[in-house]
Amino acid sequence: IGIHLLPDSELTVVMDFTSEEESEGTAAVQTKIFAEENAVLHLVQVQHLGKKFRILDDLGADCQKKAEVKTIQLILGGKDTYLGNYTALEGAQSSLESDIGYLAGGDGRVDMNLVALHTGKKTTSRMDAAGVLSDKAQKIFRGTIDFRKGCAGSVGNEKEDVLLLDDTIVNQTIPLILCNEEDVEGNHGASIGKIDEELLFYLESRGISEENVYDMMAKARINAVCNKITDEETKRKVQEYLEGMKENEQEL
Repeated sequence: IGIHLLPDSELTVVMDFTSEEESEGTAAVQTKIFAEENAVLHLVQVQHLGKKFRILDDLGADCQKKAEVKTIQLILGGKDTYLGNYTALEGAQSSLESDIGYLAGGDGRVDMNLVALHTGKKTTSRMDAAGVLSDKAQKIFRGTIDFRKGCAGSVGNEKEDVLLLDDTIVNQTIPLILCNEEDVEGNHGASIGKIDEELLFYLESRGISEENVYDMMAKARINAVCNKITDEETKRKVQEYLEGMKENEQEL
């Protein structure tokens, strides 16, 4: 898929990857973006494929002067998800905002590799990921902020917030900042852990089961990303999907 934004244009694109719950197979999509001066792109990708599906999702963007690329990616289904995002901030004052929300359980895998390449002056990037892992899920998050010579005044931020529900999870968070320019600011952080035992005890003493506590925490992380979606129909579909997941668990 190719997306070319002309100068001063603004566009919202929603990609919905869906299938029947029991379906299986491999899906692959590559999205190439070229944003000219002052252009703004809002890209939303929602993945709720069947529980035996593998998806390869590759995203690349080239931003000219004052161009903005804002991406929201939700990983809610599938077995294995491989997600790549490489954004070149070539033009002065261009920017990237990337928000990712994910749920992974069973023996599924989520593999993310995000790169923000700063070459233009006073460019900005923000890459945030938040997710919940359960059962024997495996997840790796690689986030790279690359400041090249000449990108003076640029700022890059990356952060991940991971909730672990079981002891059998394999979780890897690998933030990286590369710097070949003095006048820049780069920040990275990660919050990885389980639900606080005192909080869990308090909620259970108020009649909320442990299962429902975990469900509330998972939905809170996804909803925090979902609420940034400006397309109301897409937002509603995500919320309905989350409710449907809970109903299916109760039937089992």
